[in-house]
Amino acid sequence: MRQWLNLNLIIVGSLVTAAGTVLAGPTETNSTTGQSEKDVDIGGRTLHLATYGNGSLPVVVEAGLGEPGVEGGTWKAVIDGVDKNTTVCVYDRAGLGKSSAVTNAFRTSEDVVRDLHALLENAKIAPPYILVGHSVGGFTVRLYAARYPSEVRGMVLVDSSYPGQWSQWLAALPPESSSEPESVKKARAFLAGQIADPKSNPEHLDLVASGNEVSTVTNLGDIPLVVISHSPQWRMEPTLPNYVSDKLEQLWEQWQNNLCQLSTKSSHQVAQKAGHYIQPQEPQLVIDAIQKVEAAARNKGR
Repeated sequence: MRQWLNLNLIIVGSLVTAAGTVLAGPTETNSTTGQSEKDVDIGGRTLHLATYGNGSLPVVVEAGLGEPGVEGGTWKAVIDGVDKNTTVCVYDRAGLGKSSAVTNAFRTSEDVVRDLHALLENAKIAPPYILVGHSVGGFTVRLYAARYPSEVRGMVLVDSSYPGQWSQWLAALPPESSSEPESVKKARAFLAGQIADPKSNPEHLDLVASGNEVSTVTNLGDIPLVVISHSPQWRMEPTLPNYVSDKLEQLWEQWQNNLCQLSTKSSHQVAQKAGHYIQPQEPQLVIDAIQKVEAAARNKGR
């Protein structure tokens, strides 16, 4: 099982590929899968975009921190399971996969939202959209819906991050002690230091500043929203003592419940066995959520 502190928060291991600047090129289409890939210029930089299927009300996927959406592979089962009459869009954020490298000292979720808006506009993928955000990708879709409300018809949050979660986790750790377990010591050092350094992740994403931006978005009206959370049996970091893990998990459950308050038309689904990466471990849960939101959005549109 992937460990939370080593994967979700900053380091994504094998999912991360070296990013380099790519020149905008022609569209490449796979006739077997229906996948279409291209590099889209967003103003002197390019983002790598893949689209699947063909339909209105596009589903736009925001992957987790450090994961190139196209090359990462964690969304394959969901993409394969969604109705082929639905267009699904995944892309590599700046600094990941085949997209242009990040040259900024740091970026925030506002920068990611602006990039995504330019990508969809320049790729001629017309709104409205259903936004699907995993982990820190939840920051992006939440902020996008606030900045461009007329473009968003529904949302799915897949074990989404929550503003201020890292500082609250740090505060929830037991008082520092010379005799504390090594796992607690490492967690404290990580949450107090590395997490605050944007250069510790390939996107140079400032998670603290991003959380502050997203925390201002408290009301998304009545857009259809499904919040999906990992299994209560799963533990974020297996090496932590149970009394610490239980405390962190209680906070996570509270935050997931809070996310449901973003919309008056929300529902909450909890995975039976999946950990943080629900989309490859229990893909049907995500597929059903997308289809539920899509149906509700279409009915609302009528």
